Amino acid sequence: MDRERLLQGFIPTWLGRTLEVHGILSSTNDRARELLDQLGPEAHGAVILADGQRSGRGRFGRHWHSPPGLGLALSVALWPSAAADELACLPVAGSLAVLRALQSAAGASPALKWPNDVQLDGRKVAGVLLEGRWNGEASAGLVLGIGVNLTHRPEDFPPELREASTSVLASSGREIAVEEAAAALLTELAPLLELGLDRPRALLEAASPHWGHRKGEWLEVSAGDDRFRGRFVRVAQDGALVVRTGDGERNVRFGDVTRLRRAP
Repeated sequence: MDRERLLQGFIPTWLGRTLEVHGILSSTNDRARELLDQLGPEAHGAVILADGQRSGRGRFGRHWHSPPGLGLALSVALWPSAAADELACLPVAGSLAVLRALQSAAGASPALKWPNDVQLDGRKVAGVLLEGRWNGEASAGLVLGIGVNLTHRPEDFPPELREASTSVLASSGREIAVEEAAAALLTELAPLLELGLDRPRALLEAASPHWGHRKGEWLEVSAGDDRFRGRFVRVAQDGALVVRTGDGERNVRFGDVTRLRRAP
């Protein structure tokens, strides 16, 4: 990644005042955590980018496939003053920033998949992970990690990911440079993070038109040890997934969902 080319399209403010561009890292999230441990609140807004990761992470400890030269791996160090329950929406800032960046830079038509994935043509093109440490209800430093598949071809994904994953190139035919994608994403991300830290409900309202779930579609929901099926109703103003089951509506604030192709 060319740092100077990136800075032609992105003007750092509080976000990016510390801007590190690496070749291959173990994990951009780990490097952002190192900065938080070293600098504390002074690391707020630091951005770490890498051409590839050896040990990229997704939600629930899954491996994030990020071979060099094919995608964007980015992490932001944050030290917000808000309480934990007010920070749960921050991954939505990341996924909405990806959606807007792909719209503007690639002419793509992405959609959001609850809770914080971005999809093209029903397949995952980007994921967002929020990791943090807490001192009671106060944050002791958060890391927002974002991975975007840019120029992967189907054969570049491991066999187990090929059906569910895609890239900007595979879905739209557009080959977008990593610097262009990073600049567009960071430009969109700064105001969305500010909105999420100041007015979380306003951020969720901004995301509400972009959820790709269809009302009434069947979902399988995994929330900890609880697994159930139901029909999608909406994403509530607090970010919870609302699903209708045989016992009525359930609000899910943490978990994962899978679309069912057929009604159970």
